[in-house]
Amino acid sequence: MGIPHLITFLQPYAEAESIVGRHVVIDGSGFAYHIYHACLSARPAAWNPFEAAPSYEELGKACIAWLDGLRDNGVEIKKIYFDGFLPPLKFDTRMKRLMRQTHQLSQYHVSNATPCRASFPPLDSLPGGPFHTASVKSKLSALPPSPFLVPAVLEALLDSDQYRERTEVVPGEADLYCAKYLSQHGGIVLTGDSDLLVHDLGNGAVSFFRDITPDKRALSVQVYRPTVIAERLDLPKSHGLHAFAFEISMDSHGTFRKLLADARTLKTATASPSEFKRFSKEYNQLTAPLEAKDPTNLFPLLRSLDPRISEYVLQYPYLARIARQDEVAKGSQTFHVFLPFLLDFPVRTNAWEVSTVIRQLAYGLINLIVPEDQQRLVVSEYRKQQDESTGRELQLPNLPQIPEACTAITTLYSQLQQNFPGVSRSEIWTAIAIHQEIEYSYSRAKTPLCKLVVQQLADLENEYNMRNKRRNLTWDIIQFFAQIQGSYYSFRILKQIMSLVVSHGPPQSLPEPLLHLHWQLESLPNLRDLPGLDSAPSIIGSLGKRAISIITSHPSMDEEATADPQESCRARKKKRKRNHSAAGASSGCQKPANPFELLGDA
Repeated sequence: MGIPHLITFLQPYAEAESIVGRHVVIDGSGFAYHIYHACLSARPAAWNPFEAAPSYEELGKACIAWLDGLRDNGVEIKKIYFDGFLPPLKFDTRMKRLMRQTHQLSQYHVSNATPCRASFPPLDSLPGGPFHTASVKSKLSALPPSPFLVPAVLEALLDSDQYRERTEVVPGEADLYCAKYLSQHGGIVLTGDSDLLVHDLGNGAVSFFRDITPDKRALSVQVYRPTVIAERLDLPKSHGLHAFAFEISMDSHGTFRKLLADARTLKTATASPSEFKRFSKEYNQLTAPLEAKDPTNLFPLLRSLDPRISEYVLQYPYLARIARQDEVAKGSQTFHVFLPFLLDFPVRTNAWEVSTVIRQLAYGLINLIVPEDQQRLVVSEYRKQQDESTGRELQLPNLPQIPEACTAITTLYSQLQQNFPGVSRSEIWTAIAIHQEIEYSYSRAKTPLCKLVVQQLADLENEYNMRNKRRNLTWDIIQFFAQIQGSYYSFRILKQIMSLVVSHGPPQSLPEPLLHLHWQLESLPNLRDLPGLDSAPSIIGSLGKRAISIITSHPSMDEEATADPQESCRARKKKRKRNHSAAGASSGCQKPANPFELLGDA
């Protein structure tokens, strides 16, 4: 988040320097957001954020091109660090960000009855190369960024022979690891966050992505040297820029002259020692990494997980120690999972909902490898947030349920392969996402959204709309596409956690259905291969029509279609539950027709 106004106040003390030949460390998450906004500026013909958003493939290519541009100018990239753990101190900050994103989406929906056009303008090449810093129209940033922005950039780096070994998801905040590297080795940290100006960097320096500009012969950048700046401002050596930053945090409307005078005398730090101690704790240097034996070779896996997945697994002290986390906590009573923010239809059920059971299984797998006293049966999941209430509490499967749940998914995968001959292995996951939505809707006595979406897509292609260019996506299509994205990513969570469990092993101790599912998940597409919203009509249209045939051939859906129209939705739902309970009682341990019911309702 950074400290408001800190960069503005310190900008006169930065010096323009050539970056040629420098050693740099990069704040990975900040880098991802910088690349995203650079790509937004490359779609000047876009009308709104949906149309302007780059695909994950485009983001990956842009981030590699940017880094290659540094190397072409003689810059040596030492490390690229991504946040991999949410410290308790930052929980409130994360909650506020989630609430702000929720409000952004709601406001955009209120202001836009039509979310976007059905065809998107192409991505232009940046006229000034990768370091061109064009401004982004405010209307193009009216929504939160693409939900899988950070993991998509991380994926591109880990797939690159040039940058793989330099990239790490660290078991803490990336700022701390950037600061530690600079304090030991010197160099420049590239970031978008002013917080790094307050860290102890030794002789290291800070530069911001936006300040890198192509000169006639090379790249130049504004360089901030915190130690030198603190001396020039005549701040106490014992506190340095900590004192000035703390004054700003306590009085964000104060003038530079007043804040500097107070910082020189440690006025507020002396008057509010507990607040100053709490503030300074964020910037404490890392201690030496914990020495942890890693007999299962989990360390490299833990350092390459998607950040939000890493945040979950490192709440288990057993895995945090293997990851060499600084100051491993005992583990809180409630484990928290903050999911990437999906851009869906705000008035409908959250798009993450239909794939909840896949994530329940994923979260529960950790219980197979951690000590019994660390096992959890409940996690709290955060998707959207109107206020500071608690997240959605999810029950995790107990250990005997895991093999059965894995079998249900592998069976469904095989069935859909048979139902959709000729469809690629990766496209089967789209079919599974559609199947999830159908089953979810049926279980709640609702008409599946995909039936409505297929009809709306057909309307887009009719002769009148084609001729009059009235081809706009609807909010229902946005919702359905978000549900498909949520399903993909839920399986990605399952895949990464399952890889962790299988690598921990030994394989002979793990259920055979789990190992089989682990093999099937190898066909899950990478983020760069996920379809973009601009291709949603063709993807949903082709697979959606096939999904409709599944709905109409489903005996239970036939029953739904012929139900008494005067019977309420709630009454039909209760009736179905009674019938289901009666059938279960008469057949003993009969499996439910819907394989995703194995884990029960969330």
